[in-house]
Amino acid sequence: MIKLIATAESLSQGQALLEAGVDYLVIGESSYGLRLPGYFDREEMAEMIRITHQAGKEVIVAANAILHNDKIDRARDYLSQVKAMDADLLMVGDTGLIQILKEEAYRMPYIYDASVLVTSPGQVNFWAQYGAVGALVAREVPYVELTEMARDAKIPLMVQTYGASCIHQSGRMLLDNYFNFVGKDKTEVAEHELFLSEPKKDETHYSIYEDDHGTHIFANNDLDLMMYLNDLQKAGIQRWYADGIYCPGQAFVEINRLFAQARDAIEAGQWNDAYALQLDQKVRELHPDNRELSTGFFLFDKDTVQ
Repeated sequence: MIKLIATAESLSQGQALLEAGVDYLVIGESSYGLRLPGYFDREEMAEMIRITHQAGKEVIVAANAILHNDKIDRARDYLSQVKAMDADLLMVGDTGLIQILKEEAYRMPYIYDASVLVTSPGQVNFWAQYGAVGALVAREVPYVELTEMARDAKIPLMVQTYGASCIHQSGRMLLDNYFNFVGKDKTEVAEHELFLSEPKKDETHYSIYEDDHGTHIFANNDLDLMMYLNDLQKAGIQRWYADGIYCPGQAFVEINRLFAQARDAIEAGQWNDAYALQLDQKVRELHPDNRELSTGFFLFDKDTVQ
């Protein structure tokens, strides 16, 4: 069965996403979660898990940051709390955290998320030996290679079908450093979206995001694979991930509702190009006006992406 996975920015949005047809919510807090659209405190996480379980669905707690020693030292306490909340899964990318998960007291199933490193079935199957029950595939992997990965992977692959794609991360707080250098208060632009542009290319607008783990640069275009969902299904990829970091509030909920309708049509054998185009147009209407959509690397030739 096809499962929809989506990030949640708040309790209210999380509940709305469940009602819209999402099967797994991805939530987390600032110290261990990477590039999340919103942060939950421990009480909110516990409440979101309770609400999700009442709906018969599951919660993935994001602990997918690459961690410095101070956070690794505190990880056992955090993992104990997450386990006590009855979270269903973790999303993990740091090998130090995976090492801790081998210990009986902290053992939990996890989805392996190491960003650009998850590009081959060998990589996926290696971590399956150490507790991974799924893997989030790098956004740079084109469809022709996804089909090969799905054929040979021993655990389910999760593929991003909607939302922003990070193309660079620095562990430094570059925004803080810049505003300190120019003598400005960063809070003055806290409500504005910040972009980088290439010299003499005004059309480029690489979004800048800063969190506890550094500074992150996002691609010009967000992903939208609505027209190719049936291809993913045929390839055996049935875990579809939506990232809401740059699509806040109800618009993200409604976009996920459209993907739920697509899932239902595919599973009922009622999918066709006309319906796909209709749903895709609705996605584009709901998508933020200041952001563009594309298929990313999905349609690239195998030899184009090295």
